[in-house]
Amino acid sequence: MAELRAALRDALAGFAGAAPLYQSAEALLGALGYESERTGEEDLADLAGFRADLEAMRPLSDRERALLADWESAQIVFQITEDEIAGQAGLIDAGGGFDRGSIESFLFIAVEVTAEPGRRYPRTRLADMTRVVNRRFRMPAIVLFRHAVPQAPTVTLAAVGRRIHKHDAARDVLERVTLIKDIGAADPHRAHLDVLADLALPAMRERAGVRSFDQLHREWERALDAEALNRRFYRELFAWFERAVAACRFPDDGAGPGNAERHVIRLITRLLFIWFLREKELVPAKLFTEEFA
Repeated sequence: MAELRAALRDALAGFAGAAPLYQSAEALLGALGYESERTGEEDLADLAGFRADLEAMRPLSDRERALLADWESAQIVFQITEDEIAGQAGLIDAGGGFDRGSIESFLFIAVEVTAEPGRRYPRTRLADMTRVVNRRFRMPAIVLFRHAVPQAPTVTLAAVGRRIHKHDAARDVLERVTLIKDIGAADPHRAHLDVLADLALPAMRERAGVRSFDQLHREWERALDAEALNRRFYRELFAWFERAVAACRFPDDGAGPGNAERHVIRLITRLLFIWFLREKELVPAKLFTEEFA
C-alpha cells in the first residue's frame, strides 16, 4: 500500500507541472493499473472536436452549453474493455482503437476547467458536467477534472452510477454522481490517496477476483459508495478517539467519570469545525500547510 501511495503522489504531482493534461491523466491511471491502446480519435483530441462530437451524439441544451463554456480543454485518455481488465490485451486483438459501440467498457476523459482565481470549483457544477458527458456515451465515462487554481492545482475524479432502465433494456439510467474532489496535486491528503488506492485494478483483482467489466463496474461503485465511505470515516475516527483517550492526559473538568472522553470529544468537534471553515474557504488554506523553517 505504501508503494502504491508513493506512486499516486508522483503521478498527481504531474498535474501541477507543465506536462499536457492528457499525459498527467494517463500517468495517474497507469499508477492505478489502467492502461490501454484504445485512445480517442483524432477529432476528439481538441476541445472543439470533443464538443462537436457530443453535440452529434445528442444535441446540447443551452444549460449544457453553458456548463461546457467553462472548459479549457477535453480529451479522451483511453478506453478500458474486458480484454484489458482480464489482463489479455496483449493476447487478444480486438481492433485497437476507441470502440464507440462497446457498452461493456470504461471511458476515461480528461478535462481542464476554469473558475474564479483562488476559488475551488463547485461540486454541483462538476457533477452536472459529468452527467452531460455520460448522457451521450453508451459506456460509463470517468472524468478527471483539473482545476488550475494558481499555486495549488487540484484534481477531481468523477463517476456516475448507472442501471438498466426498467422498461427499456437498451437504455441506461444515470444515478448519483460521486466525486473524489479537490485532490491536491502537489500535496494530496492521505484520505484521498486511500480512496484512489481502492480503485487500483491490481487490488481489485486480488480483493474481489475482478476479471470482467461487470465485476469492475461493481467494484468501482462499491469503492465510491458515499455511505461506505462515511462508515469508513467514522470507523477510523472512532479508532483515533480510542487511541487519544488512552494516550492523552487532561486537567480534571470536575464533571465526574469520563473526563478524558469529554476532552477528546471537544477536541474533535473543534477540529471538524475548523476544517469546515477551511472547506468553505472562510479561512486561508495556507494556515493548514505544514512548513519547516
